[in-house]
Amino acid sequence: MLPGAMAAKEKTPARRSAAREQPVHVVLVPFSHPELGEIRIEDGLFAIGRREQPFASYGQAIAAAISRRHARIFCEGGAAYVADLASKNGTTVNGVAVRQKPQQLRSGDELRFGGDLAYRVELVVPPEAPARAPAVPCLTLMPERTDLGLQPVVLTRFPFLVSKADEAFSRYRDAYPHQVNYISRRHAHIFLKGGAPFVEDLGSTNGTFVDGRRLDEHAAALADGSLLAFGGTHFVYRVRIQEASESTLTHLAPPDEDGAPAPDLDKTTFVAAADSFLDIFCVDTPPPAETAEAADGETGEAAAPAVRPRPRWAIFLAELRSALGGGERRAVRRGRRWAAVGVAALGALVVWAYLAGAPQRDMTDLLARGEFAAAAAEAHAYLARHPEDAAVRALGTEALMRAEVPAWMAALDAGRFDRAGEVLASMQAQALPNPDAQGLIGALAAIGDLQRFVAERGGLEAPVPIYAADDALGALIRRWKEDPGARQRAFTRLSTFVPAFRDLYAQALSRLRKLESDDALYRSAIERLKGTIRARLDDNEAAALEAVFDEYAQKYPRLAGMEALRADLARYLALERDTRSGSRAALAARFEGERFATPAFREAAERLGASRLPAPEALEPHRALPELSGVPTADVLQARLALSGGRSDEGR
Repeated sequence: MLPGAMAAKEKTPARRSAAREQPVHVVLVPFSHPELGEIRIEDGLFAIGRREQPFASYGQAIAAAISRRHARIFCEGGAAYVADLASKNGTTVNGVAVRQKPQQLRSGDELRFGGDLAYRVELVVPPEAPARAPAVPCLTLMPERTDLGLQPVVLTRFPFLVSKADEAFSRYRDAYPHQVNYISRRHAHIFLKGGAPFVEDLGSTNGTFVDGRRLDEHAAALADGSLLAFGGTHFVYRVRIQEASESTLTHLAPPDEDGAPAPDLDKTTFVAAADSFLDIFCVDTPPPAETAEAADGETGEAAAPAVRPRPRWAIFLAELRSALGGGERRAVRRGRRWAAVGVAALGALVVWAYLAGAPQRDMTDLLARGEFAAAAAEAHAYLARHPEDAAVRALGTEALMRAEVPAWMAALDAGRFDRAGEVLASMQAQALPNPDAQGLIGALAAIGDLQRFVAERGGLEAPVPIYAADDALGALIRRWKEDPGARQRAFTRLSTFVPAFRDLYAQALSRLRKLESDDALYRSAIERLKGTIRARLDDNEAAALEAVFDEYAQKYPRLAGMEALRADLARYLALERDTRSGSRAALAARFEGERFATPAFREAAERLGASRLPAPEALEPHRALPELSGVPTADVLQARLALSGGRSDEGR
């Protein structure tokens, strides 16, 4: 007790030293629903409830099994704990229910909420704190009414448990017994989250109020000037927040801007030591006397200690013994035999449940030790016999991705695309009994094909061909647009398993956007150019294509194949001139010698030849005759046509 009316709650030396231990962060990695993504807990207290984030975003089907005020995860003394808050469907750690007391968490533990939502726990030691830790706020609870004789309460350490057994409130029991009993033994607690003060009601009978609103399952932030009330209208305080300093325990802030005087130091309760989350979140079921007392404000006799409920197996045996009991020895013996049978059956069930969970525990241990390949092999062997086991499928998928994806990424980074394909083929073989993993492998294959396309094309700024590989880019983009939601979920899971995958995925998305831009700009330009070429050739306006080619070369500098188009245009214009001035025999030889590189000009030349040349059967016999030495082929063909009676241009 400090001088006058100042009191400070003292903790044991062991607890104070524990508070100085190195902090720890908690990472929850989901395996019952891997698509949800991991949860990183860096604050000292984290709420689990179906209306809390991220659980509220999981959808009704998943969050329905979680209570609104289900559990809390907190860190204290360099360790992490989970406390169940009397939830309907329970909380388990490695299959063991968390009941009256918080359960410590360790890396590799299986943490399950509501029976279906399961996570693997990973404990991470954060980087060393800066030399000067951030200032902890000093929170003063100033009584709103000055006529009740209530003392201000100054909090410099957190968390703080609001309890009728605490000196800050129990001191008023003689003067206000009814009002003190409106406060529960575990009524509320004030704690820090991100360096800011919050208050959370702990399921009290008469409630906790912030600015006139009763708190539900959510904690509420406290701001300077907030009105905070516990259990009704008697214990009502105005919140004052300031940065803590060495002089906090001996000096309070000067009068505020409203003119309210500073409190009398001799009539102030100072709380200089923190409560323990381990005590705050112990389940404390009050006896009936206390519940009635808190409800109507009447005092009663001292409450008897709560009776510990009997385990279910003890109740079962007692009922069985009662049902089979009787005065006769035979009935007693029969009852004992049935009880023995029941115990044996129960033991067999426990053994079966333990053995059934052995593969899952083994894989969890292997993952915790970083032996991913071994865990993947064990999952493959188990799923070949039990493909319906969803929990093992999830663990096997994680193990396979962590074991193989780094090697696949290294092959892509080195440009060894064949090697990357071999890794995927190996993964596909290991994932045969696991459709969950097969979906992720398909997502990896899409990224591999994208990276290979960009490399073989010559980079993102490589020329865009007009006639070569027309459909390759379009097919690639269409593949990426198929079921984008499923693809996004797959990439999110892969990033959870292998954090370095995030950078590769970001690079792939950037490249895809560039290719889509090319497809939208250049592909449409190419189609327009092709249509223009056909239209000009059909209308016998081939000469106009020279200006068209100049325009497209200027607008679309990355178009590849313009030189081939220009060369084909020159050949075609020469053929047109020959058809107007040369002999048919010479034209036939000219047509036989020309080779066009682009389809449009090749087809136009065939149409031109069909309209200008003699029928093929008229030319064919003369091609078999020996050529005259030193005479051009066109002249020879012309002479042979004349000798055979065939018509020539001159003859006509």
